[in-house]
Amino acid sequence: MWYKAKAISPEEKIAAITRHKMEKKADHDRAEAEEKARAASLKKETPEEKQKAKEEKAALAKAAKEKVKADKIAEKNAKAEEKAKVSAMTPEEKKAYLAEKNAQIEAKFSQYKEKHAAEVKAKGEAYTTRYDLAGRIGRFFFNIGQLPLNQAYMNWWRKLEIAHPAFSKLLYQIFYFIVFSEGVTILQYLIMLFLPYVFASLCSQPFVWPAVSLGITDSAGNALNWAIFNEPMRDINNNVTLDPSKAVVGGGLGNFLAFEIAVFAAQCINFPLQRNITFKSHGNPWWQAMWYFIGWVAISVFVNAVWGICNPFILYWGWPKGISDLLKTFITGGISMIIFFFIFRIIFPAGQAQGNEQVPSEPAKAS
Repeated sequence: MWYKAKAISPEEKIAAITRHKMEKKADHDRAEAEEKARAASLKKETPEEKQKAKEEKAALAKAAKEKVKADKIAEKNAKAEEKAKVSAMTPEEKKAYLAEKNAQIEAKFSQYKEKHAAEVKAKGEAYTTRYDLAGRIGRFFFNIGQLPLNQAYMNWWRKLEIAHPAFSKLLYQIFYFIVFSEGVTILQYLIMLFLPYVFASLCSQPFVWPAVSLGITDSAGNALNWAIFNEPMRDINNNVTLDPSKAVVGGGLGNFLAFEIAVFAAQCINFPLQRNITFKSHGNPWWQAMWYFIGWVAISVFVNAVWGICNPFILYWGWPKGISDLLKTFITGGISMIIFFFIFRIIFPAGQAQGNEQVPSEPAKAS
């Protein structure tokens, strides 16, 4: 069903838009007043009350963490029991068991469809009374979500979630992790198209450490080394040069700083996307950011060491600077992405709230 705005006069539209803006402002003012009241209440707390609240919060967080751990153990044990039970069944019993399991999935799916239809109807009808720009945009994408193709995908996804919750959760995480990781990698590459020019004055200063000779030279006869931080000066032909007067943008300390800034900027965008959307984590953001930063530094050193092996051979073969930068971005970014996925699963425990609330993982909804 395609929801359209109800036909009303221009004056009524203006009145509806004004009313909606006033309602939004009232909601904002109410939320702001509640936040101020909460802040004022916290200021009035005695040191003992603050300490007690802190201990209660820590206890709730610990309980939530233990519950997540217990649920994982219970799920693992249930799977093992089910596997043992099925393996002991006769072919006829297995067929009956699978039929019963499929019937349960269909029953749960029917409940979802009924609830989903009611939510879609309520939301769609609400959009029919929106005449402001945000409402029109929201109504357009809402209607797109109701197209048969999108609804077919959502039905498939919901059945997968019901039948295989752990697998669907992993699939969801892998999909969004790759999308966001590749997105920030492309952003990182685009930044590197111009940022090295900001540090042009530092491109005549080599930054190679530790310099371990590989016994090969570039086309100009300069010795090439392996190094964790391997940014020698480069000439206009992308060869290593020892003459600062021949150094151009794209090498030296300037290129190293530009690359690290580009990577850091990309991670500042990647962190909230992965935390809030991919892994739906509600843990302490400062603690998670600290471990994210530590992991980023450690992985950066590792991938720089890998690039330190690749870079000399790229110079030895005389590949263009553009291809070199592209390979550096995707080699280091690709390795980082694989390692980071497993780190994220540790520091971003999905559903672990700061209090006692457990937030379940949900698929991206087309409604």
